[in-house]
Amino acid sequence: MHVPIYEVVNVIGEKARGLGFWSPGSGLLRLLNSSTTQVQDKSIVTAGKILKPVIWPGDSPTVPKGWDFPVNAKILRIGVPVRHEFKFFVNVEANHNTNGSRVSGYSVDIFEAAVNKLPYALRYEYIPYDCANSYDQLISQVYYKKFDAAVGDVTIIANRSRYVDFTMPYTESGVSMLVLAKNDDETTMWIFLEPLTKDLWIATVFFIFFTGLVVWMIENPKNKKFQGSKWKQFSTAFYFAFSTLTFSHDQIIKKLHSKVVVVIWCFVVLVLVQSYTASLSSLLTAQRLQPSVTDPRQLLRNGDYVGYQNGSFVHAMLRRLRFDERKIKVISTLEEYAKALKAGSKNGGVSAIFDEHPYLNSFIAQYGKEFQIVGPIARTDGFGFVFPRGSPLVPDLSKAILNITEGCEGFRIQKKWFGDATPSPDYGSPDANSVRLSLRSFKGLFIVNGFALCVMLVINLPEFVRANCTELRNLSLQRAQSSGEIASDSEPQQLQNNNAAPVEPLQIERETN
Repeated sequence: MHVPIYEVVNVIGEKARGLGFWSPGSGLLRLLNSSTTQVQDKSIVTAGKILKPVIWPGDSPTVPKGWDFPVNAKILRIGVPVRHEFKFFVNVEANHNTNGSRVSGYSVDIFEAAVNKLPYALRYEYIPYDCANSYDQLISQVYYKKFDAAVGDVTIIANRSRYVDFTMPYTESGVSMLVLAKNDDETTMWIFLEPLTKDLWIATVFFIFFTGLVVWMIENPKNKKFQGSKWKQFSTAFYFAFSTLTFSHDQIIKKLHSKVVVVIWCFVVLVLVQSYTASLSSLLTAQRLQPSVTDPRQLLRNGDYVGYQNGSFVHAMLRRLRFDERKIKVISTLEEYAKALKAGSKNGGVSAIFDEHPYLNSFIAQYGKEFQIVGPIARTDGFGFVFPRGSPLVPDLSKAILNITEGCEGFRIQKKWFGDATPSPDYGSPDANSVRLSLRSFKGLFIVNGFALCVMLVINLPEFVRANCTELRNLSLQRAQSSGEIASDSEPQQLQNNNAAPVEPLQIERETN
């Protein structure tokens, strides 16, 4: 019986391209041969390994995802929020020439760049939607299939992800505080102590005394400048040790071991002095701006007013932080942000504004360092694009967003809307603690110096003890000799006094007779 053989072709437009052959007995084959008509077990071989590569619509070797958008040429209805502030993310303007709307902004440019990176064509149109500053309403429109997607500065939070799917975020995440910066540039009379932390000051003073003690112990047996009364020895040893801080010590040491100790200590002092000078210069010359508020609990204790962006989910977060509803104010524009913070809680304003990083960074880029960001106070996943649950567009757009944000194109779009200042979290200007030197930075130096001092102490201790013992024996002998001379001088004087004593009564007795 004749077995039919069929050719598998790839239809491209009006042309056909052969991929291979198929027969009931042989299965898929790329080429015909003499054994084609014989029955063979080809069930375990896949078509992709035998046939020539398939060219899919759009001249793409990638297999289509199978969703009906590109196949049926359906135009996606994408909802965009109509914003009255922060328009650099999404800006909807009326187009009088077409009686439609023109949509632009940072979020829109990121979305369009991601769509251009898809391996298939995607047709869409923007539908402006006035959600009264509540993005939950915009998300509900996607959930109820009135929109096929939503593009804008929509924050990814857990409650929303139960109803829709989000792409990968295209901005940083987190909620922080925006506060007024105060100038802490007034120097104090004790500012010279600030470059070093307390533990480093203690360690430095300890090693000054330890070095002086070791040098005195080495030099005392044979160096007359380290001998004499106890007060003279103490003052000479520690004057020498303290003078090394300014490298003004005299050449009064003679022994090699003392010179080794002093050289190592002078190196430690050199590093400390140079670091101290640099840190003190930074404290005296740098502008020291400090945030007026550093913790939400400080606001709660003081009963201050706080603000948040109109329609933001941050209001619920403030309530979870136990802020009184009467102390929470709604603020809409960047100008109102600045005005409220400058006024303060006591003059009808607020002491802090809670908002997401992208909004606060854009505010700082416009108003400079008069204000500072403190935080983060809470974590979020940033801004993402909204799609219905199960949409196959989400993984493809997420990959495209990663390629954009990690490459030069993302930086170019960012620069277009935010200028040269990169919007990134700023947690305030560095305070005095950021330029202070701690013991941890010099721990290695002190360990080496301490080891050298201990070695010299062990080496010279026997000689020091022997010299002091000899001195004590000599002193005891001198005292004994002095006591013997005094005793021998006093005996003849006592005998002379005893012989002269009876004469005087005899004279008196004769006079009375």
